[in-house]
Amino acid sequence: MENALKYLDSLKIFGIKPGLERIEKIMSKLDNPQNNYPTIHVTGTNGKGSVCAMLAEILKLSGKRVGLFTSPHLESYCERIKIDGENISESDFAAQIDLVKSCGVEATQFEVLTAAAFEYFSRRKVDVSVIEVGLGGLYDSTNIITPEISIITNVALEHENILGDLKSIAQNKAGIIKEGVPVVTGATGLPLKIIRAVAAEKNSPIYEITAPVDVKINLQGEYQKFNAAVAIQTARILNIDEKIIRAGLESVEWAGRFEIINGVVIDGAHNPHGAAALRASLDKNFPAGKRVWIFGALADKNFDEMIKILFRAEDFVIVTPPISERAAAIKILCENLSARGIKNVGVEDIAEAVQLLKNTVGDVKIVAGSLYLIGAARKYFV
Repeated sequence: MENALKYLDSLKIFGIKPGLERIEKIMSKLDNPQNNYPTIHVTGTNGKGSVCAMLAEILKLSGKRVGLFTSPHLESYCERIKIDGENISESDFAAQIDLVKSCGVEATQFEVLTAAAFEYFSRRKVDVSVIEVGLGGLYDSTNIITPEISIITNVALEHENILGDLKSIAQNKAGIIKEGVPVVTGATGLPLKIIRAVAAEKNSPIYEITAPVDVKINLQGEYQKFNAAVAIQTARILNIDEKIIRAGLESVEWAGRFEIINGVVIDGAHNPHGAAALRASLDKNFPAGKRVWIFGALADKNFDEMIKILFRAEDFVIVTPPISERAAAIKILCENLSARGIKNVGVEDIAEAVQLLKNTVGDVKIVAGSLYLIGAARKYFV
Protein backbone atom coordinates (compact mmCIF):
# COMPACT_ATOMS: atom_id res chain seq x y z
CA MET A 1 0.00 0.00 0.00
CA GLU A 2 2.85 2.39 0.85
CA ASN A 3 4.34 2.07 -2.64
CA ALA A 4 0.94 2.65 -4.23
CA LEU A 5 0.47 5.84 -2.19
CA LYS A 6 3.92 7.09 -3.12
CA TYR A 7 3.16 6.48 -6.79
CA LEU A 8 -0.19 8.30 -6.56
CA ASP A 9 1.46 11.25 -4.79
CA SER A 10 4.09 11.44 -7.53
CA LEU A 11 1.34 11.86 -10.13
CA LYS A 12 0.15 15.13 -8.55
CA ILE A 13 2.94 16.88 -10.47
CA PHE A 14 1.09 15.93 -13.68
CA GLY A 15 -1.86 17.96 -12.36
CA ILE A 16 -5.33 18.10 -13.90
CA LYS A 17 -5.24 17.45 -17.65
CA PRO A 18 -8.73 17.03 -19.11
CA GLY A 19 -9.00 14.69 -22.08
CA LEU A 20 -9.82 11.05 -22.79
CA GLU A 21 -6.76 9.96 -24.81
CA ARG A 22 -4.75 8.69 -21.84
CA ILE A 23 -7.60 6.86 -20.10
CA GLU A 24 -8.68 5.28 -23.40
CA LYS A 25 -5.13 4.01 -23.93
CA ILE A 26 -5.00 2.53 -20.43
CA MET A 27 -8.40 0.88 -20.70
CA SER A 28 -7.54 -0.56 -24.10
CA LYS A 29 -4.46 -2.21 -22.58
CA LEU A 30 -6.73 -3.65 -19.86
CA ASP A 31 -9.22 -4.91 -22.50
CA ASN A 32 -11.85 -2.26 -21.70
CA PRO A 33 -13.30 -3.74 -18.48
CA GLN A 34 -15.64 -0.74 -18.07
CA ASN A 35 -17.84 -2.27 -20.77
CA ASN A 36 -18.43 -5.47 -18.80
CA TYR A 37 -21.23 -4.15 -16.56
CA PRO A 38 -24.00 -1.51 -16.66
CA THR A 39 -23.26 1.89 -15.13
CA ILE A 40 -24.97 5.01 -13.84
CA HIS A 41 -22.98 8.20 -14.44
CA VAL A 42 -23.34 11.14 -12.05
CA THR A 43 -22.06 14.71 -12.35
CA GLY A 44 -23.09 18.04 -10.83
CA THR A 45 -21.73 20.90 -8.77
CA ASN A 46 -22.98 19.54 -5.45
CA GLY A 47 -24.84 16.49 -4.21
CA LYS A 48 -23.35 14.00 -6.65
CA GLY A 49 -21.63 11.97 -3.94
CA SER A 50 -24.79 11.79 -1.87
CA VAL A 51 -26.89 10.80 -4.89
CA CYS A 52 -24.32 8.11 -5.76
CA ALA A 53 -24.46 6.74 -2.21
CA MET A 54 -28.27 6.69 -2.23
CA LEU A 55 -28.43 4.89 -5.57
CA ALA A 56 -25.76 2.37 -4.58
CA GLU A 57 -27.71 1.51 -1.43
CA ILE A 58 -31.03 1.24 -3.29
CA LEU A 59 -29.47 -0.98 -5.96
CA LYS A 60 -27.84 -3.18 -3.31
CA LEU A 61 -31.17 -3.69 -1.54
CA SER A 62 -32.73 -4.61 -4.90
CA GLY A 63 -30.41 -7.60 -4.98
CA LYS A 64 -27.60 -6.25 -7.16
CA ARG A 65 -23.85 -6.48 -6.54
CA VAL A 66 -22.97 -2.79 -6.74
CA GLY A 67 -19.71 -1.00 -7.46
CA LEU A 68 -19.34 2.61 -6.33
CA PHE A 69 -16.60 5.00 -7.47
CA THR A 70 -16.49 8.46 -5.83
CA SER A 71 -14.03 11.23 -5.03
CA PRO A 72 -12.33 12.71 -3.18
CA HIS A 73 -11.86 10.52 -0.11
CA LEU A 74 -11.98 11.80 3.46
CA GLU A 75 -9.37 9.62 5.17
CA SER A 76 -8.27 6.80 2.83
CA TYR A 77 -8.02 6.27 -0.93
CA CYS A 78 -9.79 2.97 -0.35
CA GLU A 79 -13.02 4.89 0.33
CA ARG A 80 -13.20 5.79 -3.36
CA ILE A 81 -13.76 2.24 -4.57
CA LYS A 82 -16.51 0.22 -2.89
CA ILE A 83 -18.53 -2.89 -3.59
CA ASP A 84 -21.81 -3.27 -1.70
CA GLY A 85 -20.76 -0.49 0.66
CA GLU A 86 -17.41 -2.05 1.60
CA ASN A 87 -14.17 -0.24 0.81
CA ILE A 88 -11.65 -2.02 -1.37
CA SER A 89 -9.00 -3.62 0.86
CA GLU A 90 -5.56 -2.00 1.04
CA SER A 91 -3.95 -5.05 -0.57
CA ASP A 92 -6.45 -5.09 -3.45
CA PHE A 93 -6.09 -1.32 -3.87
CA ALA A 94 -2.30 -1.60 -4.09
CA ALA A 95 -2.62 -4.46 -6.61
CA GLN A 96 -5.00 -2.41 -8.79
CA ILE A 97 -2.69 0.60 -8.80
CA ASP A 98 0.25 -1.65 -9.73
CA LEU A 99 -1.80 -3.14 -12.56
CA VAL A 100 -2.63 0.28 -14.02
CA LYS A 101 0.97 1.45 -13.56
CA SER A 102 2.18 -1.58 -15.51
CA CYS A 103 0.26 -0.34 -18.56
CA GLY A 104 3.06 2.18 -19.01
CA VAL A 105 0.84 5.16 -19.85
CA GLU A 106 1.72 8.56 -18.40
CA ALA A 107 -1.49 9.60 -16.69
CA THR A 108 -2.97 11.85 -14.01
CA GLN A 109 -3.69 10.56 -10.54
CA PHE A 110 -7.43 10.58 -11.16
CA GLU A 111 -7.05 8.66 -14.41
CA VAL A 112 -5.08 5.95 -12.61
CA LEU A 113 -7.74 5.73 -9.89
CA THR A 114 -10.54 5.62 -12.49
CA ALA A 115 -8.86 2.81 -14.40
CA ALA A 116 -8.20 0.90 -11.16
CA ALA A 117 -11.86 1.16 -10.18
CA PHE A 118 -13.24 0.15 -13.57
CA GLU A 119 -10.98 -2.91 -13.74
CA TYR A 120 -11.67 -3.90 -10.13
CA PHE A 121 -15.43 -3.82 -10.65
CA SER A 122 -15.07 -6.07 -13.69
CA ARG A 123 -12.72 -8.43 -11.86
CA ARG A 124 -15.17 -8.70 -8.95
CA LYS A 125 -18.11 -9.22 -11.33
CA VAL A 126 -20.43 -6.45 -10.15
CA ASP A 127 -23.95 -6.31 -11.58
CA VAL A 128 -23.90 -2.52 -11.88
CA SER A 129 -21.66 0.40 -10.92
CA VAL A 130 -22.44 3.95 -9.89
CA ILE A 131 -19.72 6.26 -11.19
CA GLU A 132 -19.14 9.83 -9.98
CA VAL A 133 -17.45 12.31 -12.31
CA GLY A 134 -14.23 13.82 -10.96
CA LEU A 135 -14.34 17.22 -12.66
CA GLY A 136 -16.83 18.62 -15.17
CA GLY A 137 -18.01 15.82 -17.41
CA LEU A 138 -17.16 15.97 -21.10
CA TYR A 139 -13.41 15.50 -20.72
CA ASP A 140 -13.47 13.71 -17.37
CA SER A 141 -11.74 10.33 -17.38
CA THR A 142 -14.96 8.59 -16.30
CA ASN A 143 -16.65 9.72 -19.53
CA ILE A 144 -15.58 6.66 -21.50
CA ILE A 145 -18.67 4.77 -20.31
CA THR A 146 -22.09 4.59 -21.94
CA PRO A 147 -24.36 4.44 -18.89
CA GLU A 148 -27.92 3.29 -18.40
CA ILE A 149 -28.76 6.73 -17.00
CA SER A 150 -26.89 10.05 -16.88
CA ILE A 151 -27.45 12.30 -13.87
CA ILE A 152 -26.63 16.00 -13.55
CA THR A 153 -27.58 16.92 -9.98
CA ASN A 154 -27.25 20.71 -10.38
CA VAL A 155 -24.98 23.28 -12.00
CA ALA A 156 -23.38 26.30 -10.34
CA LEU A 157 -20.07 28.15 -10.67
CA GLU A 158 -17.04 26.03 -9.69
CA HIS A 159 -13.50 25.52 -10.96
CA GLU A 160 -13.93 28.60 -13.16
CA ASN A 161 -10.19 28.59 -13.84
CA ILE A 162 -10.60 25.23 -15.58
CA LEU A 163 -14.23 25.03 -16.69
CA GLY A 164 -14.98 28.71 -17.42
CA ASP A 165 -18.27 30.57 -16.96
CA LEU A 166 -21.67 29.09 -16.07
CA LYS A 167 -22.52 28.37 -19.72
CA SER A 168 -19.23 26.53 -20.25
CA ILE A 169 -19.66 24.60 -16.99
CA ALA A 170 -23.15 23.48 -18.00
CA GLN A 171 -21.96 22.43 -21.46
CA ASN A 172 -19.12 20.49 -19.87
CA LYS A 173 -21.43 18.65 -17.48
CA ALA A 174 -23.94 17.98 -20.25
CA GLY A 175 -21.06 16.21 -22.00
CA ILE A 176 -21.91 13.01 -20.09
CA ILE A 177 -25.23 12.74 -21.96
CA LYS A 178 -25.09 9.87 -24.45
CA GLU A 179 -27.25 9.03 -27.46
CA GLY A 180 -30.67 7.77 -26.32
CA VAL A 181 -29.66 7.49 -22.65
CA PRO A 182 -32.16 9.00 -20.15
CA VAL A 183 -31.03 12.11 -18.24
CA VAL A 184 -32.11 13.05 -14.71
CA THR A 185 -31.30 16.60 -13.60
CA GLY A 186 -32.05 19.10 -10.87
CA ALA A 187 -30.47 21.98 -12.80
CA THR A 188 -32.34 25.25 -13.28
CA GLY A 189 -32.07 28.42 -15.37
CA LEU A 190 -29.45 28.66 -18.13
CA PRO A 191 -27.81 25.30 -17.28
CA LEU A 192 -31.16 23.53 -17.61
CA LYS A 193 -31.72 25.10 -21.04
CA ILE A 194 -28.32 23.83 -22.17
CA ILE A 195 -28.96 20.35 -20.76
CA ARG A 196 -32.36 20.25 -22.49
CA ALA A 197 -30.76 21.21 -25.80
CA VAL A 198 -28.05 18.54 -25.54
CA ALA A 199 -30.61 15.92 -24.50
CA ALA A 200 -32.79 16.81 -27.51
CA GLU A 201 -29.79 16.60 -29.82
CA LYS A 202 -28.92 13.17 -28.42
CA ASN A 203 -32.53 11.94 -28.46
CA SER A 204 -32.26 11.38 -24.71
CA PRO A 205 -35.40 11.46 -22.54
CA ILE A 206 -35.01 14.08 -19.80
CA TYR A 207 -36.48 13.99 -16.29
CA GLU A 208 -36.38 17.33 -14.49
CA ILE A 209 -36.41 17.48 -10.68
CA THR A 210 -38.00 20.69 -9.47
CA ALA A 211 -38.66 20.11 -5.77
CA PRO A 212 -37.37 18.15 -2.77
CA VAL A 213 -39.24 15.11 -1.48
CA ASP A 214 -40.52 14.64 2.05
CA VAL A 215 -39.24 11.15 2.82
CA LYS A 216 -37.23 9.62 5.62
CA ILE A 217 -33.51 9.73 4.81
CA ASN A 218 -30.66 8.46 6.95
CA LEU A 219 -28.68 11.62 6.10
CA GLN A 220 -29.00 14.96 7.85
CA GLY A 221 -29.23 18.27 6.00
CA GLU A 222 -32.20 19.86 4.26
CA TYR A 223 -30.43 19.62 0.89
CA GLN A 224 -30.53 15.81 1.05
CA LYS A 225 -34.27 15.93 0.34
CA PHE A 226 -33.53 17.30 -3.11
CA ASN A 227 -30.75 14.76 -3.67
CA ALA A 228 -33.23 12.07 -2.66
CA ALA A 229 -35.68 13.30 -5.32
CA VAL A 230 -32.96 12.82 -7.94
CA ALA A 231 -32.16 9.33 -6.65
CA ILE A 232 -35.85 8.33 -6.50
CA GLN A 233 -36.49 9.37 -10.10
CA THR A 234 -33.43 7.45 -11.25
CA ALA A 235 -34.50 4.33 -9.34
CA ARG A 236 -37.99 4.57 -10.85
CA ILE A 237 -36.54 4.64 -14.37
CA LEU A 238 -34.75 1.42 -13.41
CA ASN A 239 -38.12 -0.01 -12.29
CA ILE A 240 -37.03 -0.58 -8.72
CA ASP A 241 -39.84 -1.26 -6.24
CA GLU A 242 -40.95 1.77 -4.21
CA LYS A 243 -40.50 -0.08 -0.90
CA ILE A 244 -36.88 -0.85 -1.79
CA ILE A 245 -36.30 2.77 -2.77
CA ARG A 246 -37.61 3.98 0.59
CA ALA A 247 -35.61 1.34 2.47
CA GLY A 248 -32.44 2.42 0.66
CA LEU A 249 -32.93 6.05 1.62
CA GLU A 250 -33.57 5.04 5.23
CA SER A 251 -30.33 3.06 5.49
CA VAL A 252 -27.90 5.01 3.26
CA GLU A 253 -24.67 6.25 4.85
CA TRP A 254 -22.45 9.04 3.49
CA ALA A 255 -19.86 10.72 5.69
CA GLY A 256 -19.14 14.42 5.86
CA ARG A 257 -22.43 15.82 4.60
CA PHE A 258 -24.21 17.53 7.50
CA GLU A 259 -22.93 14.63 9.54
CA ILE A 260 -23.32 15.15 13.28
CA ILE A 261 -20.68 13.36 15.36
CA ASN A 262 -20.79 13.82 19.12
CA GLY A 263 -22.59 17.13 18.69
CA VAL A 264 -20.26 18.53 16.00
CA VAL A 265 -21.66 19.25 12.52
CA ILE A 266 -19.26 18.15 9.78
CA ASP A 267 -19.97 19.26 6.22
CA GLY A 268 -17.78 19.75 3.13
CA ALA A 269 -19.50 22.97 1.95
CA HIS A 270 -16.58 23.48 -0.43
CA ASN A 271 -18.11 26.07 -2.79
CA PRO A 272 -20.74 28.84 -2.58
CA HIS A 273 -23.57 26.51 -3.62
CA GLY A 274 -22.59 24.02 -0.93
CA ALA A 275 -22.11 26.82 1.60
CA ALA A 276 -25.66 28.04 0.97
CA ALA A 277 -27.00 24.51 1.49
CA LEU A 278 -25.11 24.18 4.79
CA ARG A 279 -26.25 27.60 5.99
CA ALA A 280 -29.89 26.73 5.23
CA SER A 281 -29.61 23.47 7.18
CA LEU A 282 -27.96 25.23 10.14
CA ASP A 283 -30.59 27.98 10.19
CA LYS A 284 -33.37 25.38 10.17
CA ASN A 285 -31.89 22.97 12.71
CA PHE A 286 -29.92 25.36 14.95
CA PRO A 287 -31.44 28.81 14.40
CA ALA A 288 -30.28 30.37 17.67
CA GLY A 289 -27.11 30.42 19.72
CA LYS A 290 -23.41 30.97 19.16
CA ARG A 291 -21.75 29.03 16.35
CA VAL A 292 -18.10 28.05 16.66
CA TRP A 293 -16.38 26.92 13.49
CA ILE A 294 -13.28 25.26 12.15
CA PHE A 295 -13.02 26.61 8.62
CA GLY A 296 -10.53 26.23 5.80
CA ALA A 297 -10.78 26.38 2.02
CA LEU A 298 -8.83 25.72 -1.13
CA ALA A 299 -7.23 28.71 -2.84
CA ASP A 300 -8.96 27.98 -6.16
CA LYS A 301 -12.43 28.09 -4.61
CA ASN A 302 -14.54 31.25 -4.25
CA PHE A 303 -13.90 31.45 -0.51
CA ASP A 304 -14.85 35.14 -0.40
CA GLU A 305 -18.42 34.23 -1.37
CA MET A 306 -18.37 31.18 0.91
CA ILE A 307 -17.45 33.37 3.89
CA LYS A 308 -20.17 35.85 3.02
CA ILE A 309 -22.76 33.05 2.97
CA LEU A 310 -21.68 30.93 5.94
CA PHE A 311 -20.92 33.25 8.83
CA ARG A 312 -22.95 35.55 11.05
CA ALA A 313 -21.52 38.50 12.97
CA GLU A 314 -21.74 36.62 16.29
CA ASP A 315 -19.86 33.53 15.06
CA PHE A 316 -16.32 32.61 16.10
CA VAL A 317 -14.13 31.03 13.42
CA ILE A 318 -10.97 28.95 13.90
CA VAL A 319 -9.17 29.05 10.55
CA THR A 320 -6.90 26.13 9.65
CA PRO A 321 -5.69 24.88 6.25
CA PRO A 322 -7.06 21.77 4.54
CA ILE A 323 -4.52 18.99 3.96
CA SER A 324 -3.78 20.01 0.38
CA GLU A 325 -1.11 21.84 -1.57
CA ARG A 326 -3.99 23.97 -2.90
CA ALA A 327 -4.98 25.24 0.58
CA ALA A 328 -5.78 28.95 0.89
CA ALA A 329 -3.42 30.84 3.21
CA ILE A 330 -4.66 31.26 6.79
CA LYS A 331 -3.67 34.94 6.73
CA ILE A 332 -5.89 35.70 3.72
CA LEU A 333 -8.93 33.92 5.19
CA CYS A 334 -8.46 35.60 8.59
CA GLU A 335 -8.18 39.04 6.98
CA ASN A 336 -11.34 38.39 5.00
CA LEU A 337 -13.23 37.39 8.15
CA SER A 338 -11.89 40.34 10.16
CA ALA A 339 -12.94 42.75 7.41
CA ARG A 340 -16.51 41.49 7.92
CA GLY A 341 -16.29 41.95 11.70
CA ILE A 342 -16.23 38.20 12.43
CA LYS A 343 -14.01 37.12 15.32
CA ASN A 344 -11.41 34.58 14.26
CA VAL A 345 -8.07 33.00 15.01
CA GLY A 346 -5.63 31.25 12.70
CA VAL A 347 -4.18 27.86 13.67
CA GLU A 348 -1.72 25.94 11.47
CA ASP A 349 -2.23 22.48 12.98
CA ILE A 350 -5.54 20.63 12.59
CA ALA A 351 -5.17 18.83 15.94
CA GLU A 352 -4.65 22.17 17.69
CA ALA A 353 -7.67 23.61 15.88
CA VAL A 354 -9.84 20.69 17.03
CA GLN A 355 -8.70 21.10 20.62
CA LEU A 356 -9.48 24.81 20.50
CA LEU A 357 -12.93 24.05 19.07
CA LYS A 358 -13.62 21.61 21.89
CA ASN A 359 -12.48 24.14 24.52
CA THR A 360 -14.46 27.08 23.12
CA VAL A 361 -17.93 27.71 24.52
CA GLY A 362 -20.63 27.58 21.86
CA ASP A 363 -24.13 26.28 21.19
CA VAL A 364 -23.27 24.72 17.84
CA LYS A 365 -19.85 23.58 16.61
CA ILE A 366 -19.14 23.08 12.92
CA VAL A 367 -16.26 21.93 10.73
CA ALA A 368 -16.64 23.00 7.09
CA GLY A 369 -15.15 24.55 3.97
CA SER A 370 -13.30 21.69 2.28
CA LEU A 371 -13.60 17.92 1.98
CA TYR A 372 -9.85 17.75 2.57
CA LEU A 373 -10.33 19.67 5.82
CA ILE A 374 -13.20 17.60 7.17
CA GLY A 375 -11.38 14.42 6.18
CA ALA A 376 -8.46 15.41 8.40
CA ALA A 377 -10.67 16.64 11.26
CA ARG A 378 -13.37 13.96 11.32
CA LYS A 379 -11.28 11.28 13.08
CA TYR A 380 -10.92 13.50 16.15
CA PHE A 381 -14.68 13.42 16.79
CA VAL A 382 -15.56 9.79 16.08
